[in-house]
Amino acid sequence: MARQIIPNSGLWSSIAAIINSNDAELYNEVKLGVYDYNDLATATTPISIAVAGTYYPLTNDTLGVFTNTTYALPGVPDLWDTGTQAFDFTDLVLGDTVDIRLDITVTSSANNQDFTVTLFLADGVGAQYEIPIISERNFKVAGSRQLVEFTGIYMGDTNTLNNPARFKIKSSNTGSVRVNGWYLHASKRVLA
Repeated sequence: MARQIIPNSGLWSSIAAIINSNDAELYNEVKLGVYDYNDLATATTPISIAVAGTYYPLTNDTLGVFTNTTYALPGVPDLWDTGTQAFDFTDLVLGDTVDIRLDITVTSSANNQDFTVTLFLADGVGAQYEIPIISERNFKVAGSRQLVEFTGIYMGDTNTLNNPARFKIKSSNTGSVRVNGWYLHASKRVLA
């Protein structure tokens, strides 16, 4: 349906002004934000997976050339905190959603090596829970491979909203991982 403006004169002038004001607020409010965090550090010094079967947090210094937060949601300047190396959703509200694209390059040290990446929400505090992003991706031959996966979450409770979230990786053998970055698409809940 196309946007309709009610004439702001005559008998309906005061009612029309209120409706038009609400209409302008509805149509002009930014409801989508884009965040692209590109890592620089692991490009030269990948994260070492030194112990098989142990989770290692994925880091991102946001200093890579493709980092871009120009199109962030108003009032939500960042969704990644380089100080804590965790996603920070506290500037969002309950009902908002975040889609996250993970982009990493893993290097396996053995044939038939598995890699698993999990998003830990409320990591280390609150009621921690996990969302599998990559479940035991197997590489038959040792070497490097780029992995790109997409997932979505929503701020369904204060546990998710107010606590940090982190990507963590583990493998069935030793190896390393380079964080190319992650892209987030945040959507505000439309209030009636």
